[in-house]
Amino acid sequence: MPDISPELSVILPAYNEGAHIRASIARVCAALQGLRFEVVVVDDGSRDNTFTESQRAADEDGLPVRAVRQGQNRGKGASLFHGFEFTSGELVAFLDSDLEIAPENLLTLIKVMREKNADVVAGVKDLQANQFPPLRQLMSRTYRAMVANLFGLTITDTQTGIKLFRRDVLADAIPRVSARRFAFDIELLVAASRFGYRIVEQPVEIAYRRRGGLGRVNLATILNMFADTLSIYYRASFWQWLNPGLLAQTWMFMFVLGIFLTGVGVATLVTPALLRSPLKTFFYYLLLQFIPTPLRDWLILLLGILFAIISIVQLNKIVMNAFGRLDRDGLSGITRKKDK
Repeated sequence: MPDISPELSVILPAYNEGAHIRASIARVCAALQGLRFEVVVVDDGSRDNTFTESQRAADEDGLPVRAVRQGQNRGKGASLFHGFEFTSGELVAFLDSDLEIAPENLLTLIKVMREKNADVVAGVKDLQANQFPPLRQLMSRTYRAMVANLFGLTITDTQTGIKLFRRDVLADAIPRVSARRFAFDIELLVAASRFGYRIVEQPVEIAYRRRGGLGRVNLATILNMFADTLSIYYRASFWQWLNPGLLAQTWMFMFVLGIFLTGVGVATLVTPALLRSPLKTFFYYLLLQFIPTPLRDWLILLLGILFAIISIVQLNKIVMNAFGRLDRDGLSGITRKKDK
């Protein structure tokens, strides 16, 4: 018998989209004509008729749609991961149900995946070309810079609502993802990269139709996004992913303590005015002795904190790049799925 299983599964997370979801489903199906595909609509605890309208698209319109429902609103990431459980395609796409990103872009992502032999193709938005409001552009650029510095991802945008995955990528990565709402995209892509999958990006056009400088993004959303991002950074760090044992943790703590004590000792030795010129002059400026003592102490403290944070971020990236390979024979936690 011929293989009639879908080659592509498209997951549409939907929350209170009852007025538009049926038309959105029809447009997705029209864009994918010629492919073997299925559409999985996940109603994320909507208070309207989103689920009913999604079912009507299958029952009355005869479209290849499966509607599933979450009893309460759990967030976009949770909806997509829940929807994955009902898919069967070898390729799985995420697409926002408001269709600000045209579903025709899925065909482009499939083409790019095949041409570049990629495992993940992430749609990325051009902030200038898509004519986003200035405030939204500023927020997006700031967040992109933060993500690039924290995680070292090779793509310029993690938050655009269209992505294409090979099925194995999601099967491996989703069990390692804890974020379910605001920044799940980052954790998913970080997990995929840590498993050694190839990620590429593809620019997409977005029909930005939301009102206001930030659209539906508000201060609470921004704060939650940053909080989620920092939480993901901790979970994706050396400490969590490689799971060093108690002995290794003890030696790392001793190393940091040793560096600190060494620094204190050196400072104590060179501070007394026992040095002769020009060495005395050199340390006079190096240790900021020309600045009033209270101000100097606070300045040194702040510089120390800044250097420590930058060093930890950069060291984490170096260590994870060194250990984040699939040829480690299980020596690292990279290849281990999250325990349930």
